[in-house]
Amino acid sequence: MDANRAALATAADLPLEDLSTRLSGDIVAPADPAYADARRVWNGMVNAYPAAIAYCQSVDDVVATVSFAHDNDVDVSVRSGGHSVSGASVASGSLVVDCSRMEWVRIDPDGRTARVGPGVTWGTLDCAAQSFGLATPGGVYPETGVAGLTLGGGTGYLSPKHGFAADNLRSIDVVTAAGERVTADADRNEDLLWAARGGGTVGVVTAFEFDLHPLDHDVVYFESWLPLDEATASLRTYREFQATAPDDACVFPYFGSVPTTAEFPPDRHGDDALVLAGVYAGAPENARDACDPFIAHEAAFATSFDAMSYLAVQSMMEHDFPDGRRYYWKSVPLATLSDPTVETLREAAERAPSTLSTIVLWPMHGAVERVDAETSPVVGRDAVAVANVEAAWDDPLATTEHVEWVRETCRWLRGEDSVPGTLPNFAGGAEPDAEAVYADNAARLRTVRERYDPGTIFTHERV
Repeated sequence: MDANRAALATAADLPLEDLSTRLSGDIVAPADPAYADARRVWNGMVNAYPAAIAYCQSVDDVVATVSFAHDNDVDVSVRSGGHSVSGASVASGSLVVDCSRMEWVRIDPDGRTARVGPGVTWGTLDCAAQSFGLATPGGVYPETGVAGLTLGGGTGYLSPKHGFAADNLRSIDVVTAAGERVTADADRNEDLLWAARGGGTVGVVTAFEFDLHPLDHDVVYFESWLPLDEATASLRTYREFQATAPDDACVFPYFGSVPTTAEFPPDRHGDDALVLAGVYAGAPENARDACDPFIAHEAAFATSFDAMSYLAVQSMMEHDFPDGRRYYWKSVPLATLSDPTVETLREAAERAPSTLSTIVLWPMHGAVERVDAETSPVVGRDAVAVANVEAAWDDPLATTEHVEWVRETCRWLRGEDSVPGTLPNFAGGAEPDAEAVYADNAARLRTVRERYDPGTIFTHERV
């Protein structure tokens, strides 16, 4: 039986009309005209067929939906922003708890905290916080959901200064597998908060509380585009820089293709390149001195250096990841950027089957590595950088080629230079198990799951 017919059969066996009478939101089942759109998510590679989608508008709706799933022995997946690259938010055969309509933000400027509903995107949270001259580390794409990114760790431009998004999570309100409402913070259900700080969760989070930090000035964004044969020398410099990099600097070199736009020399269009990119979150006048090796590099054929608002920086990639494109991402934390590892990265960039694909090195210095290992299940904090291998393509017939490019590149990077585990947000599809993602923290995560979800109804968790 294919996934579509299986979803129809599961839905037919469920008394969805009973759930409908308990919800203020809507339920969409496979036989409904709206189902084709409702089951789709941002990643066009995902083609899942859930048994039904329940649009929740309140915590009561979430309780009713999870309790219904528990009583009827049906798996649950949770969708908020819908940007889960692996598609875990719409698992086939599951009842989707869709929290996208629970979109609210409350800023406490005196306490420097934000309480956020599960349907909020980073663009919305950033705007609310910046209206008070505050910010918290988040993603680099404004349409990404706060919930999914935080529960998977969440690295961004402010991470060297303030840690992952998950490191700034103070408390959560959760509906557990039994339909119970609980709060997890430093004093209550601490194990559940620990799991939520990058290890996913064993329930539906209905409210997040974050620490906010002062950011009432412009930040600097810069890029230097270099020919690929400059990679070894430039990344040696980056390796040395990262050893003493200031917390204000988030320098993230990436391999990509030169766009066919007027900002770049026509004879470079389509070439493979190394881009020395970065954001400096300190006072803009200090950016050039702090990040001098990467600004207006002597070998660069295109450069930029601009002071702009944090909101402008956060929106720069707004059009780079359109809905419906196909994406497959995996990451490898690197203990060092040895010359052989740099050569592997360069060769992989040359082999990329799409000009849309990139390999990004996210720095792990500063606040990220200073976080007590006991406060979060995310591993790899002792890496110099995490290599994110990001395939993007449009042709559905080219999926195998792109997925294998990512997997093969990561296999090559795994070795003496790598650190166990990976960033949960960039763990690939559904295939990695807990050990592959969380290494020594996997067993502890299983223990938390057994306590709060003994029947394993939340299918998005890796076990």
